[in-house]
Amino acid sequence: MKRLLLAPVAALLAVAVLPAHADEETAELSFAADRYVAGSTIEIDEATDGDLFAASEDLTLEEPVLGATHLAARNLVIDAVTGTLYAFAYEIDLDADVTGAASLFAAEVEVDAEIGGNLRLFAREADVSGALNGSALIAAQDLELDAPVAGDLMLAVERVEFGDDAVVSGQVIVYVEEGEEPVDIPSRVAASDRVEVRSVDVSDDRPGGFADVRQTARRAAFTGFIVSVLTVAALAAAALAIAPEHVAKWRAQALSAPGQSFVAGFLLISTIAGAGIVLALTIIGIPLLFAALILAGLVGYAGYVMGAYTLGVGLWVRFGNEIPTEILPKAGLALLGAFVVGVVALIPFLGWLVVLALALTGAGAIATVIREGRNTVSEV
Repeated sequence: MKRLLLAPVAALLAVAVLPAHADEETAELSFAADRYVAGSTIEIDEATDGDLFAASEDLTLEEPVLGATHLAARNLVIDAVTGTLYAFAYEIDLDADVTGAASLFAAEVEVDAEIGGNLRLFAREADVSGALNGSALIAAQDLELDAPVAGDLMLAVERVEFGDDAVVSGQVIVYVEEGEEPVDIPSRVAASDRVEVRSVDVSDDRPGGFADVRQTARRAAFTGFIVSVLTVAALAAAALAIAPEHVAKWRAQALSAPGQSFVAGFLLISTIAGAGIVLALTIIGIPLLFAALILAGLVGYAGYVMGAYTLGVGLWVRFGNEIPTEILPKAGLALLGAFVVGVVALIPFLGWLVVLALALTGAGAIATVIREGRNTVSEV
């Protein structure tokens, strides 16, 4: 079951190591009955007529939400009725009813409430009691289930303990990896003819199973890789066609001073993103936070395209070749750099650092050349 939990566990670790902040300021925006709240420690003690979006280190919901609820925190406590619920945290305590569906992602989850719709739960440890009026999909290492399930139940767990109220009206589907023993489903929970054991590693023609999902994911990953490489090459070719002299200067800066370019790129993107966060603290400037983050992303991607082209040129020159003068061969070098970076990016953890460093270096080279050009003009 460990592979089933890799994605949520990786995300949860990121939340778990978030540093605590002494700043207790809270930013809030209300628009069209929806509320947007962010801060270090938040207690939401006013009802929300529309949808609620809240993010904090410690977050407590004390008043009901009529619309959809989107919550992200390290420690999350829900003591008020919500509509459709999406919750992401390290620890979730759900003690109030959910009238719609609930999607919960955390290391530790405790549900002591009624869920009106379907439940989707991904955790390391989960304790579920109360009534589940829809179907439930649960992936966990340890599960305690003491709740009736009106629909179907799908389990991907290592250990499970059923309470007296655990009764499944529909089908029970248990996923196990090859070589593992499936968890036992007592007859009081579901009759044996309604229990199906499926292997995660089985390759069959049944649509909707894990094998089908994995096959689709592989195709999507391969297609995404090819599209990403070709997109970088196309953008680099466009830049070379529109501003060849500028691109040459950016490339020369990145190759001659990669460390300086990296620092400049880091400062540039940090400044853009940081300015957005500071503006958000004024409450009025909250919408500008998204614009700042989008701008930082665009600058980072431009740096990635430039960095891929620079890497391709660097590799080409490294093997004793001359830098081509035509656009198409230069685009080919961008294609080479993007392909190499794409392959390196597949390496867990290290690959992401390489991509990040390349993007910052490319963005920093562009910023440095533009700044030096402005300084030269001002001196004249």
